[in-house]
Amino acid sequence: MTTPTETLTYCTVHPDRETTLRCNKCGRLMCAECAVLTPVGYRCRQCIRQQDDRFFSASQNDYAVIAGVSGGLTAISALIVTWVNIPLLFLLFIGVPVGGAIGEMALRLTGRRRGRYSGQIAAGAAVVGGLIGAVAFVWLRTGEFAPELALRVAFSDLTLIVFVAVTAVVVYSRFQMRI
Repeated sequence: MTTPTETLTYCTVHPDRETTLRCNKCGRLMCAECAVLTPVGYRCRQCIRQQDDRFFSASQNDYAVIAGVSGGLTAISALIVTWVNIPLLFLLFIGVPVGGAIGEMALRLTGRRRGRYSGQIAAGAAVVGGLIGAVAFVWLRTGEFAPELALRVAFSDLTLIVFVAVTAVVVYSRFQMRI
């Protein structure tokens, strides 16, 4: 009596792992780590990423607009906040609407197109803009362009750090909203 030989199958991404699980869309072999449970069954990460790409329509120009708006407006607002010397408690409340307005402005200027990395670019540009605002504050206050002094002022000023952090988080979250 002959026994049928079983052929072993391995994950496409991890060739050292045996599996029999296949993506229900493309048929690719995948291990439990690569599988993503969807309402219609298990799919591979590549098919999930292709499906998600339909929702991201931003171009490289949109990323530049997002970075420019987020960085520029945060620099202006950080300059104003540092110049006026607003108390820390109020900055917690001011940072939320300022960040929301900056995020909304960037979304409107890009036609509400979002990219996979729009939120990260907007938040990073907001942090850089906050540092630029600190440099501008020192430059306007002293009349000298001294970036090293400005960075020391920025990193020692807790109110500026809190304001920029709150603004960056809110700008990031504005890009993660579905509306």
